[in-house]
Amino acid sequence: MSLLFKPLILSRVLKSYLVDPNRLRRSTNEELKAFQNNQLRKMVFYAYKVPLYRDKYKTIGIHPKDIHGIDDIEKLPFITKDDIRKYSPDGIISSSFNKKDGIVSRTGGTTGKSLPVFFDLYTVIKGMLGFVRALNEYGIDWRKTKMSLLIDLSERSFENEYFINSIFSAIKPLFSEKNIQIFDLFSISEKVIKKIDQFQPEFIGGYPFALIRLAMLKERGLGKNIAPRCILSSGSYFDEYSKKLIEEKLDSKIYDFYAATESGPIAFECKKGYYHVHSDLIYPEFITNGNPVSPGKPGTLVITKLYGKGTPIIRYTGIDDIVTIPKNKCSCGLSGTLIKKIHGRKSHSILLPNGIMVLPSFMDDILGLIIYKTKVNKIQRIQIIQHKINSLEIKVLFNKELRDMGTPPEKIFNVLKRIFLEKSGSEIKLKINEVKHFDAKDQYFISRIDRTKFIERKYLI
Repeated sequence: MSLLFKPLILSRVLKSYLVDPNRLRRSTNEELKAFQNNQLRKMVFYAYKVPLYRDKYKTIGIHPKDIHGIDDIEKLPFITKDDIRKYSPDGIISSSFNKKDGIVSRTGGTTGKSLPVFFDLYTVIKGMLGFVRALNEYGIDWRKTKMSLLIDLSERSFENEYFINSIFSAIKPLFSEKNIQIFDLFSISEKVIKKIDQFQPEFIGGYPFALIRLAMLKERGLGKNIAPRCILSSGSYFDEYSKKLIEEKLDSKIYDFYAATESGPIAFECKKGYYHVHSDLIYPEFITNGNPVSPGKPGTLVITKLYGKGTPIIRYTGIDDIVTIPKNKCSCGLSGTLIKKIHGRKSHSILLPNGIMVLPSFMDDILGLIIYKTKVNKIQRIQIIQHKINSLEIKVLFNKELRDMGTPPEKIFNVLKRIFLEKSGSEIKLKINEVKHFDAKDQYFISRIDRTKFIERKYLI
């Protein structure tokens, strides 16, 4: 339904649109914390009406009146994916939440079975203002800049519910659609790139593998007029090697936008290379073994959502990402929490016999060293499969045009094997095979072992 027929929501949306996008630039860290304190109190009181949270809080003897602000957040219990799964669907929303007018989206299911998450229309639109904030930082005007979006349009997906079923249908009378074209990320083909080429977008946003597909099509001579001022990736871990490939083929700087179905926007990459947390929308914690980690150390991201109705997200561990917070400050002028690097999902890591967990970001350094040592940049993509605790297989896809130029594949395989074994410090059976093709949906890391039987000692990032 159009926002024009929901005047109360419309007034709230307009207020948020005028205030929210610029909050991190105009507020001090002290002002931001005061805002977080107020929002957390509201969210805890709201969560107490939700069976999942009420049961959890009563079990440990916590009442919303005990939470005065962010400094009290550690009094609250962690919430896991299994908790949400156990109480879903009616136990993850308040009895006053209108499911008929509500919006339900599902997580992608890459860390287990997909989960339903409920929102109301205002929550969805307020979350998207985090996207507007990032665009503003890149000099992109969502109302005027020509944008091509390569997103997941499958039923109940985060993007389909946000963009198609909610936001665009709600604000359609308020803006022109002439500056936006949308494609399903799994449909990127010669036909699609032709349409993008004719549109000549100034901005392209999409999942990493959709952007890679676009870059590969352009390498074949298609889409000659595609030259965006800015590219934004989102939706999954994006290694530096693939980023470099896309920037070269599309001749544009690429930034990363960090979000999740459960939490909405989390952080975005600024022009200085730091991730700025949307600290007015979420409160992040960085945990190892239940304790906060120090700057410069990797830890599991725990999220508390500071707005919205539907399914509350408070001290939620289900995002599953390992991140590092920086020791230094960013000079770009934005307030709030910083993230130095996102290392990828813990569930996508490889556990070695010595207890070391190899995170997706580890392969960035491996590939960079290989390029340095062989003076050839022709590995297009890799995949690591863990068959047993001491048995790994690495599949390598070469650029067809560069495969037989310079250093032969066999030597590259030898360098890759030696560096991997040296840096991991583990005695394992490592097999490296060349493949001719990867599907866009293929994961970079696949582990087929039961991790509950092994002890995790250290992250290899």
